[in-house]
Amino acid sequence: MPLRRSSRSSRPLNAPYTTWDASKQKGFETKIAKLTASAGLPLSWVDNPIWTAFLEEYVPLAQPFDRKALTNRIIPKLAAELREKAKSEAAGNFATVQADGWTGLNHRHLVAFMITANKKVYTVRVYDTSVERKTAENFLRLLEEAVKEVEEKWKCKVIAVVTDASGECRKARQDFVKKYPWIVVLDCFAHQVWSILF
Repeated sequence: MPLRRSSRSSRPLNAPYTTWDASKQKGFETKIAKLTASAGLPLSWVDNPIWTAFLEEYVPLAQPFDRKALTNRIIPKLAAELREKAKSEAAGNFATVQADGWTGLNHRHLVAFMITANKKVYTVRVYDTSVERKTAENFLRLLEEAVKEVEEKWKCKVIAVVTDASGECRKARQDFVKKYPWIVVLDCFAHQVWSILF
């Protein structure tokens, strides 16, 4: 009896695919995109000659694709599909908006807005604010845009907002609660603890 791959697959290890249709190719591309993101691989890895040799030998029916296809077609399409799935899962629920900013290894300053809805966390938007001044007014504008997007496009009712403990965020929270007194506004206690400890 031939060896079996796992309990999830009934195809013997030595039985190659005899057909490779568009749905298998799409599934293959989706898995490679997810592998690239989850493993933190550089986008250029799909152009690696060892990888293409691996495909030729072990998955000969798969159509290889290059970095351009991965970045311009496959990942954007997958991201759009996952975003629509996230929106449909979150729709109709109460949501807490979280905001956090950081500087990436490439020295770009990013501000992310996420929501927690139905016990799941979803990324709503990430802004590159590298060329903007870090002011309460700028942060408040982004926060209001995020809340509007969550309510209008994600179809969630925002009941709370949590931001980090920086000075501009504190001022933006104060201004936000004046305009939206029905929304609970808090600073992040994890940031507070981090400030005390480190």
